[in-house]
Amino acid sequence: MHTLLEPCIKLAEQAGAAIMAIYKNDDIGAREKSDHTPVTLADIAANDVLMAGLKHLTPDIPIMSEETPIPALSERQHWQRYWLLDPLDGTGEFILESGDFAVNIALIENNEPVLGVIYWPVKNTTYYALKDAGAFKRADGSEQQIYVSQPSNLTLAVSRRQNLAVVSQFVENQFDTVPMGSCSLKACIIAEGKADCFLRVGPTGEWDTGASQVIVEEAGGCITDAEFNPLTYNQRDSIENPDFIVMGHADWPWRTIITPHTRTKE
Repeated sequence: MHTLLEPCIKLAEQAGAAIMAIYKNDDIGAREKSDHTPVTLADIAANDVLMAGLKHLTPDIPIMSEETPIPALSERQHWQRYWLLDPLDGTGEFILESGDFAVNIALIENNEPVLGVIYWPVKNTTYYALKDAGAFKRADGSEQQIYVSQPSNLTLAVSRRQNLAVVSQFVENQFDTVPMGSCSLKACIIAEGKADCFLRVGPTGEWDTGASQVIVEEAGGCITDAEFNPLTYNQRDSIENPDFIVMGHADWPWRTIITPHTRTKE
């Protein structure tokens, strides 16, 4: 995995450059996919960069991307190792020009994320982790290991657009908020200690959590579903995630802070 890390970081940066070449153009080719989620020319351009680069880097490792057809479980259930991609996490933020979007690359082994790279093009910042090797942030020519924050006042990473009441109904404590766009960037600010928790209520795919999960876990946190069960990868016909929780330091009493729920409580 160590030999794959730097090439993945470079590929994420190249995909980010492809995104930025389209960002704020008069025509970004925005349209709605069959699942009613948005896609733009930037999503496709970033996907093309990642697919070509990973096929060259590891021709024998399958790739699952948000922007390519998903093979049937009967085919992919035999994958012991595969790449899991979200070429542009936060397409809605890209369209709104908030800057809160990222490139996500994860390597899954035996149904568990073991390598994660998240690149934030607008900030030229990379978060990355390898299983059992720590989580790191690379920005402004420097690199540092990152950790979740020690317990103090609870701070939630929240969407810029979602009604806060959708998530606050499940939180028992008083809390501050930090607004952020994409799911993966919310996870990253928890990994580096700038927020403590993120509750995602609503549809996402496994590519929204793969890279985030290994980064958050290596920083000292965890990601579970909304009832504190482990997330699964490539084990179901559907690759849609349940509602999930990104949690920081283990010393927080999360099971008393957050009320378990299912999506029917939206």
